[in-house]
Amino acid sequence: MKPWALALLLAACTGAAAATAPPLRMVAPTNLTEPIARFERGELVGGVLKDLGDTLARRLGRTPLYVSLPGKRVSDAMQAGAADLVCYVLPGWIDGDYLWSQPILPNAEVVATRPEAPPIKKLADLEGRRVGTISGYRYSHLLSSPGAALPFERFDAPDTRANLAKLAAARMPYAIVEELALRHFMQQRPEADLRLGLVISRYTAPCALSRQSTVTLESVNQALGQIVREGEMQRILRRYGG
Repeated sequence: MKPWALALLLAACTGAAAATAPPLRMVAPTNLTEPIARFERGELVGGVLKDLGDTLARRLGRTPLYVSLPGKRVSDAMQAGAADLVCYVLPGWIDGDYLWSQPILPNAEVVATRPEAPPIKKLADLEGRRVGTISGYRYSHLLSSPGAALPFERFDAPDTRANLAKLAAARMPYAIVEELALRHFMQQRPEADLRLGLVISRYTAPCALSRQSTVTLESVNQALGQIVREGEMQRILRRYGG
């Protein structure tokens, strides 16, 4: 068989498999913002998360189906099997027992500050201060010990962009956000004069796979490994300035 004919046959087989396999149901948390996710009328239409999800679904021979949910409903949906997986999440961010993939999406958790806010050198410097946070996120990884209270006063916003907008409006002096989102906001709103005050931690976030899903962790890890090795993840990040 000629090479071009073999390529056409393989493409046809892949397309047929994707058409018969159930869709890959991926949670799109609506509290995420650009460049991680872009929503229009409640639907995920762009961003790093969608590009990664489309690529992952294609490599698994499935069609992507995005389930848009508020952050506080993600864990319930995942544990009930209403979705197969959610990417860009850490164990401390959501409740529940999941299968965790290999790390895939690099970012950093940072403290964004207003220009007049007192400088901080460590997380303990936020003690007693009002800090912008995201509704539905637990921040258990910031606790000094299990069951302890957060050292700062939470001031919740529905999503990261709203959190940064409140910071820009001087509703509070500090906010805990992702570095990619902060840098994107600073490019879009330079007049806000926000600063990166402290890097709490750098991480490469994995995907959480529902234990109710028919998708296997082995197949997800194999596909994610290919995405990393072939440079696809870096190409996705470069599209958004990462």
